[in-house]
Amino acid sequence: MNTMSSGRSDLFMKLLTCVLSVTPSLIFLDCISWPFLAFWIFLGGVRCYQDDRTILQDCFIFTLISLFFLRQELFSRIGAAWKGLELYRINVQLSLSSIFLSIFIPLVLVKTCSFIYSSRTVEIGKSNERASGELVEEVTEYTSPVHLKPLIFPCRTTHARIFPKRHAFRYSYLLVGFPISPAGTRVNRGDVGSRENGKKGRWWMQVKAEDYLVRGFGELGFYGKLKMTLREQGVQDSEWSYAYLVTAPRFFGYSFNPVSFWYIYDQSHDLKKMILEVNNTFGERRIYILDGSSPAYSPRCDSSELQESESRNRASISKAKFTDVWIKDFHVSPFNSRKGSYVLRALNPFPSPQTKTPQIDNTITLKSSKDHAKIVARVHSTDPPFSSSSLDLLVVLRFVCSWGWVGFATFPRILREAFKLFFRRDLHVWFRPEVLSSSIGRLPSSTEITLQKFFEDYLKQMVWKSSEPLHVTYHTAIPDHPKEEITTTHIPGRNIPTKRLELRILAPAFYSRFVHYAHISEAFDRECLFTDERNRTLWISNPELLAHLFTTGKFPISEEKTNNLSYLEKFRWDVLRKLRCPPPDPSYPITPKSSEFEVDDIRTLPYSELDMFVGGTQAGNNSGVYRRNVTKLFLAQRFAFGVAGVIVAIDVLARALLAFQSQRVLIEWVHEAIENGFGRRLERIEGTCVLEFKGGRTEWWWLGGLASLVGGTHFWALVKGHR
Repeated sequence: MNTMSSGRSDLFMKLLTCVLSVTPSLIFLDCISWPFLAFWIFLGGVRCYQDDRTILQDCFIFTLISLFFLRQELFSRIGAAWKGLELYRINVQLSLSSIFLSIFIPLVLVKTCSFIYSSRTVEIGKSNERASGELVEEVTEYTSPVHLKPLIFPCRTTHARIFPKRHAFRYSYLLVGFPISPAGTRVNRGDVGSRENGKKGRWWMQVKAEDYLVRGFGELGFYGKLKMTLREQGVQDSEWSYAYLVTAPRFFGYSFNPVSFWYIYDQSHDLKKMILEVNNTFGERRIYILDGSSPAYSPRCDSSELQESESRNRASISKAKFTDVWIKDFHVSPFNSRKGSYVLRALNPFPSPQTKTPQIDNTITLKSSKDHAKIVARVHSTDPPFSSSSLDLLVVLRFVCSWGWVGFATFPRILREAFKLFFRRDLHVWFRPEVLSSSIGRLPSSTEITLQKFFEDYLKQMVWKSSEPLHVTYHTAIPDHPKEEITTTHIPGRNIPTKRLELRILAPAFYSRFVHYAHISEAFDRECLFTDERNRTLWISNPELLAHLFTTGKFPISEEKTNNLSYLEKFRWDVLRKLRCPPPDPSYPITPKSSEFEVDDIRTLPYSELDMFVGGTQAGNNSGVYRRNVTKLFLAQRFAFGVAGVIVAIDVLARALLAFQSQRVLIEWVHEAIENGFGRRLERIEGTCVLEFKGGRTEWWWLGGLASLVGGTHFWALVKGHR
């Protein structure tokens, strides 16, 4: 019932938008234009019924173009109204005040009620999560008096490249620190575990839980996501107690955060672990969980006395510094390969609960596979930290002017230094490889999110109909829907052990590449099994189990379904099939291309198995959504270098040109009919011998063409299809 009512409400709002979009034309044009405008609204209603989301965009474009052509009439009406306001200023002020109050007060009441309701809903939802969630803890009492405080750290970052060519730079940098503890954590009778655990900071400078660690699960908050991440890596809850996050904040909603530091403490306030959360410029992420077990350097002497001395020194400085070494497996810079190792030397900002002035001083050294130091990067405090809660308005304004630009300048600074390395230092460029299973891919595009839903439905059908019992753990790489468990339908009397298969999508690009393949087996081979590791967009735990899926991977379109397709819909599917082409070439091809000859795929590609599944009865009326997105990808690959945004821009431009031309012709026809009447005729221009046509045209074929032109935007959308 709720779905039906929300669907009707959505349909009504779209229809209302269509009517409002022609309001300027209805007001400023003569009534002779109303039949054409009614035809425009009717076609818009057809698109609304078919759940065409682009109708709102077309309505907005239509309104802007109408206001552009009718700007003179609009200005004249405004001028006349202004003169009337001058004559009746007092009455108008009273009426405007009453109108304002009659609108503003109800809006405030409605907004207040909705806010109270949403707040109650959120609190109820959170209380339910606390009652049933596995990651929520009870109120915890700590005795630490100082270090569980949000702080702002003015810092400086330095970056020195030593090999193969020298290059260095330094910039000012701003970091913020937030305690990560369970909701309800109390320190000296003060609550430091925020109930709104998904956000920390103030509205102009804050951090969000959804931006950190694994994608999605933002409703768990910082502490819940941290606990989930550590559990997945085998860290027991008893090994740690709370954490302190040091990161670059969001300034007015924007941030670019190359690295974040998580300091993990136990109940005794000892620094036990660190998490380095590294982000590259491609939107990919790697989470390194370090325990300090690897020494920062190898001893040059093997004597027992030296080893005992080092162990004593390590115990004495364990609270002050944290060191570790780990293998690099994440692509950060195009001027470095994915080989080598990292060395971290970090200063513990809170070596004891009595620390009053914490400091940030972290140094990361990148070493080559031959153990040569290549890059030394350091971030360190330059001034004592301070709390944002103690800042008044003037101090906040001065602080924003001094530091607000730093976050926005981070990415341009990276581009500037990359320009120097490429053009001045002439460094070798490494193409971006796909992430490994230990890393996190970039955020998906809207097209990839849409295609993921069809792929998941297709995968479910294959698993449900598998010849062998399977339990598939499917990691989607979609933040809002990170994982799905799929199991073969149980058949009574068949006692066959269930085999487990894990499919992990490494990069959302898998979905946009998968639709290019006509056969599912070929897609899995080229995206995972028989390709370079740096090209993989998919990881499979037990590839030998795929044979059970491939045997049920075909879902042919039934004859009844084919007969029910209209000629236009058959034409759309034929266009998709003929546009099908191979996906973009991987960054690291297995067989290098030869300059002497060119190899092309000359196969006539049929409908893919996913096409047949969507076109069959399983997908219902969603086939239009699938067909449009796939066709867009094929057009982009063939004509726009694989950039789907170019096809979208061309589509919007075509619709805007149709709306512009239709409005221009309609308005000119209305003005001509009003000034010179109906009927096309030749008249001599006064004082000359030149003849010109005057009067509005009334031929049936011309009026039909005008109606078609007015509805051209809708016709263009209906031809593309939405069902």
